[in-house]
Amino acid sequence: MTVLYLTHDGITDHIGRSQIAPYLLGLAGQGFRIHVLSAEKPGREALSAKYRDIFQAAGISWTTVRYSNRFSFFSFIGELVRLYRAAAEIIKNEPIHILHCRCFPATIIGKKLIKKFSVKLIFDFRDFWPDTRLDTRRFKLPYRYIKSLEPDLVRSADKIVCLTARARTLLIDWYLSADPGPQTRFQVIPCCADFAHFDLSRVAEKERDEARRQAGLEPGRFVLLYLGSLGPDYLLDEMLTLFRQLLKLRPDACFLFVSNNGRDLVEAGCREQGIPFERIRFVSADRSEVPAYLALAELSVVFIRPSLSKAGCSPTKLAELFACNVPVIANTQVGDLDQIIDLERNGSAVVQDFREETLLAALQAVLARKAGAPLDIRSHSREFSLEEGVRRYAEVYRELLPTSHRGE
Repeated sequence: MTVLYLTHDGITDHIGRSQIAPYLLGLAGQGFRIHVLSAEKPGREALSAKYRDIFQAAGISWTTVRYSNRFSFFSFIGELVRLYRAAAEIIKNEPIHILHCRCFPATIIGKKLIKKFSVKLIFDFRDFWPDTRLDTRRFKLPYRYIKSLEPDLVRSADKIVCLTARARTLLIDWYLSADPGPQTRFQVIPCCADFAHFDLSRVAEKERDEARRQAGLEPGRFVLLYLGSLGPDYLLDEMLTLFRQLLKLRPDACFLFVSNNGRDLVEAGCREQGIPFERIRFVSADRSEVPAYLALAELSVVFIRPSLSKAGCSPTKLAELFACNVPVIANTQVGDLDQIIDLERNGSAVVQDFREETLLAALQAVLARKAGAPLDIRSHSREFSLEEGVRRYAEVYRELLPTSHRGE
């Protein structure tokens, strides 16, 4: 083996299935030898068996440890210990050249391992993990400690992968400004989508009809869509305000939530804003069904709580929506969205605030662009394709691996 991929997130988690396994399979397909070590939740034996077969067919080894959150932070510490021991055992018994650590928990382990073993360290930074938890969790002390480790983790890494250019700039300014050419230590890889899966040309008409039936939508309805889970990071009240403004322009509109949670929150928000709940549609969909629902959408909304912790945020849903030619209205101060979203490039708009007049103006601009010459958002968004993400990861691997182990 040449690469040990260490992740606190499970392969059988949603994020593992959408944002870990596809990259690993793509890299294995390019000739890289990979061993995955992950923490997996109990009760997912069938899904684990499925992915074990998939990985085995691709030549990927997979070791798991038990995930537990029974005792909160103490369970988290126990899990890190289990991951450390398993990783150390793998490195002792296999010719590991790179330790690829996804996010902070794995990189804390990785920092200890590189003191003991001669391996290269990739800090797959993702977002500002401790800052996000400092913003949202009541018990903050553990995350303050983890944040205090950030400078050493960044400086110890041979390569740092970020989701956004903004995160790269901040990390260089904070920790590496005195280093010569610090940009060369970074690779920016936004959250990508499998464009082969999120491809409306592959959605049969009967699948669209079934999705429309499941959502309770009549043909010809204007559909504003929200894709993904609802929670404290997602600005539901502001999204409903946007929908209320849309009803001024398109009185026939419905707001479709493709989400696995939050129906009660949406209903309460509608009551507060005086939005008839019969204009809301709510469906829970398997990943295989999502493209059919995206095929019904005229427009989507991506409103995320703006904060410094979101400087590293790259919404996966953005890549999926753009792959399906769905324009979005998003808000400023989230990752690189201010630079990515452009009316002429992807028919989308960024709002600087959530005042009603600002939201109405954004809607008018996006709808006017949709009414103009056809725009192929998908072809302008290839930097968010899985193939491009795999290519950029492969660049990192080839840079760190000995010549004889660099894959094809």
